[in-house]
Amino acid sequence: MPQVAKIALPGYNALTDTDPDHFALYVDQLVDYVLIKEKTSDTVSVSPGTTNIAHGLDYVPLCLVYMEVSDGVWRKLFGYPIAVTGGWFEIDGTNLELHNPTASAKNFIYHIFYDNIT
Repeated sequence: MPQVAKIALPGYNALTDTDPDHFALYVDQLVDYVLIKEKTSDTVSVSPGTTNIAHGLDYVPLCLVYMEVSDGVWRKLFGYPIAVTGGWFEIDGTNLELHNPTASAKNFIYHIFYDNIT
């Protein structure tokens, strides 16, 4: 008998439901469903300063943000500047804020997920 691990989303029964869309985790040793639920992603050019992106969720979601530091070279950003010349981001229950402290426009890639991190 295969080992099974399932974590259902609110309102669903992990013991009886079989739809992978109703789970945060669904592993049965035959098929592993990777259930990262991405709300949106985009590439934006950010002028020096701050750009706000409304995410439309009423909570603080998980997000990943990258900045192109030179042509084709991307750096993963964190919620606080770790380098004087690097960007950073802030996220709250309304907006994702992309901060570009450099003297020129930079490309940012962001991914906003449905996972609530609060």
